[in-house]
Amino acid sequence: MAALFGTGVSAAREAEFTREEHAVESFDGVEIPTVLFVPEGGADATLMATHGWGGSKESVERYASLAADNGYALVVWDRRGFGESTAEVGLSGPREVADVSALIDFVAADDRIENGPDGEPRVGMLGASYAGGIQLNAAAVDDRIDALVPVIPWHDLTVSLVPNGVPKLGWTSLLYGSGIASARGASDPDSENLQRGVSPRLHGLYAKATAQNRLPPEGVSFLKVRSTVAKADRIDTPALVVQGLPDTLFTPNEGSRIVEDLRADGVDSRLVLFNGGHTLTETPAPEAQVAEIESMAIEWFDQHVRCEGDSGVAPLTYWDIQRQAFREADGFPPSDATVLEPALSGLEGEGTSVVVNTGAPTSTSHFSPENADAAPVSVATFDLEFGSDAEVLGIPGLSLSVTPIGGRAHAESTLSLPVVGAGGDDAAVDVTALTDAAAFTGGAHTEQEVAVEGGPVFVRDRVPKGWVVAAADRRYTRTAPPETEENYLGFEGAVADGGASYVARAPSGASQTRLYTFGPVEVSDDGEECGAIEGTDRTVPLVGADV
Repeated sequence: MAALFGTGVSAAREAEFTREEHAVESFDGVEIPTVLFVPEGGADATLMATHGWGGSKESVERYASLAADNGYALVVWDRRGFGESTAEVGLSGPREVADVSALIDFVAADDRIENGPDGEPRVGMLGASYAGGIQLNAAAVDDRIDALVPVIPWHDLTVSLVPNGVPKLGWTSLLYGSGIASARGASDPDSENLQRGVSPRLHGLYAKATAQNRLPPEGVSFLKVRSTVAKADRIDTPALVVQGLPDTLFTPNEGSRIVEDLRADGVDSRLVLFNGGHTLTETPAPEAQVAEIESMAIEWFDQHVRCEGDSGVAPLTYWDIQRQAFREADGFPPSDATVLEPALSGLEGEGTSVVVNTGAPTSTSHFSPENADAAPVSVATFDLEFGSDAEVLGIPGLSLSVTPIGGRAHAESTLSLPVVGAGGDDAAVDVTALTDAAAFTGGAHTEQEVAVEGGPVFVRDRVPKGWVVAAADRRYTRTAPPETEENYLGFEGAVADGGASYVARAPSGASQTRLYTFGPVEVSDDGEECGAIEGTDRTVPLVGADV
């Protein structure tokens, strides 16, 4: 993948700074391996950066010069399960979001870094891929984040990894394997670490998706709640989204959809398309591109973090390969562009063939546009003539009608729980309890997930008395009706075709083992009158001192 930021190509000066290692405690007692860089003389704002999937904070320490040269402090950290972290990889879930909030608290308490007029720290976030996704997830929860520069992030992981319901086995296998190899089990390979370096849910979902060639329903929910598509309406942080034109994992469409969603809610957002990204090639982004993107990022932070000046970044900035320069437009696609939708049914294709899918990926060009497909694939080539000069921009799409030959085609059905007496057009709610143990001890944490199909509906969940909500991937309110002993967690804003998740901490000091019940989930179409969804209660055991 192309490296961006901190490469030194655009540094105007070399500011002095101090480097300090810290272990910042998160909500659940997990220590976050952190490095803080503070310019000589202090700073009036902070940039936060973390690494990509399978990486470590050392890979982004190079951002320190870029930050200090422009008067910013910098915080870098190891994500859960990677680097020096002793925790478990959760794929940018509510635990990782809570880690970001803990780091902002840490920055706010440092006297060398000046807070804003409102007493809150001035914070901007930047980073690529896995580090891009966490920015958007964190901004949906913590409004202290003033600006984002997510580089090659995702909009919807179910589209990125399982387009049209079919897993990208090449990419998913690569990510799964590299994630396990880079998680804590690689550095300390005892049986516990090898099993728990990555969330057990990821092991199960990968196995099912590979064996069945589809993502199970619980996998759809798991990925949706970790995606911008499920929470864009809760993000009010200005975002400069940088996406790779040849990217084959998180394509330019991902960045375009992020920007479209944010603009729909009036959030200042811009899109930059460069010649790099997830392509599995060794060719880095040209220095000219890196320098310009660094400059755009700093201008973006100056405007939205420091409230100084106007970045002047166009709604769309894209790299023109022929001209070897960035160009500007008013949107993606530009308003004066023509969308070409040729009907290929009347054309005669050449080189068609039939291939039997053995279960292994039949193509490698989805990794890199430069690759030829060595494996046998079904190919059809069509020629289209243009009557005048044209500039081709964007990602081509193709709609096909597929008829299986040989073997037996089969259909599957999905059972959902209808919303009864609670409003919401054609809404269905399914609840999955995400736990990483068969039983809990006092002070342990469980992740609860609410998946919504249809909607939009307002959602709340009943939390057992004595349990504390420690983290969530959406803003929420906690209520306890005076006439009952029940406690409810209500997610802010309506939820549609996605979901939300939260982490609850078990009460400590139990003398006897007992069962606690979460749920049932309640939904409402207006946020007022709620109706319970039958069958959505979940029971978890808490082990007491009697065992």
